[in-house]
Amino acid sequence: MHTTVAFAGNLTDAPEPHHTRENDPFFSCRVLVNRRAQNDVGESLDVDRTSRNVTIFGPAATHVHDSGGSADTVFVHGLERTEAWADKESGEKRTREAVVDNRFGEVGVSLKYVSDRVDRAPRRTRAS
Repeated sequence: MHTTVAFAGNLTDAPEPHHTRENDPFFSCRVLVNRRAQNDVGESLDVDRTSRNVTIFGPAATHVHDSGGSADTVFVHGLERTEAWADKESGEKRTREAVVDNRFGEVGVSLKYVSDRVDRAPRRTRAS
């Protein structure tokens, strides 16, 4: 069972490129999510700080890599799932929770503090 999640946060680093066994590109990144609150004297504080792993597939992967950099604010909507793999050096099984943007998810750069022009990528057709 998968859970659909949506959140906004800041990229901790630029998205890292990877390739599947079929040599399809995908990118992974970490997004720092903060909730801000005020203390008794009105000062802003970060509370409930969490770091989320995000894996991005398909055409969106390249767009996020080309558009997003460290500390940029992004919106993420995708499926939360457990990823599993064997460590290359030790062979030990590793797991992590990640939000996956595949054909059902979305990743976008926030325009809350920046402005930008949108360059539309050509749509892929079924024949291509």
